[in-house]
Amino acid sequence: MVKVEACIRGDVAEETGLFAKAAFQGGADTIELCGSMHLDGLTPPRESIEAARLAFQRPGLIVMVRPRGGDFCYSSYEVAEMRREIEIAAEAKADGVVLGGLTSGGEIDVPQIGPLIELSHSLGLKTTFHRAFDAVRDVPESLGILIQLGIDRILTSGVPWGESGSALDGVFVLNQLIQQCAGRTEIVICGSVSPENVPLVLKELQPWKGDLSVHAHSGVMENDKTSERKVRLLVDAVLL
Repeated sequence: MVKVEACIRGDVAEETGLFAKAAFQGGADTIELCGSMHLDGLTPPRESIEAARLAFQRPGLIVMVRPRGGDFCYSSYEVAEMRREIEIAAEAKADGVVLGGLTSGGEIDVPQIGPLIELSHSLGLKTTFHRAFDAVRDVPESLGILIQLGIDRILTSGVPWGESGSALDGVFVLNQLIQQCAGRTEIVICGSVSPENVPLVLKELQPWKGDLSVHAHSGVMENDKTSERKVRLLVDAVLL
């Protein structure tokens, strides 16, 4: 099964509610709510999470937990901030969180990320490892570690972080990840995904087990707003 995730802007509550409603009416299975998209997505304010929850009237509200832009190596203070943001997401009735963290050597920071995953699960939240995954030193090893930690989903384009390219350019790596997962965790494909190119991406994938999602931000926007029409086009496109 291929599901659709719309990434929506969550800086202003009123605007967020409209975007979440558009994604809901367009048929998105999930939405990822992010603040500060110019910094590649940070934790949105509580008011925006609550507005999105009111507008997206089915399970699937996933909230970014990222305290700052830049690299993915976090201090103990920042990890404590992430713990509180996870708790706020749960209090605001989100269904999941998106998080990540690496060592300076590009490895999964297990001592930091493991407890965050455990906390999220204890609060009933699904966990997604964000695009810090595209910055890891060893992709297969990192995937194995995240599976052992119990991560539910991994967001990736298959293209190394900081390099240009779309999911089409990352298809070789995406195929490797999907086969290694063997249904144990869900791969969420991102990277300039749109209604126009998603059939091409899916056509290049080998048969897989379990769920798979495609994730779009600009690909489901019109006039700088999340578009119900574009979301529906993406939903329809995954069925082609």
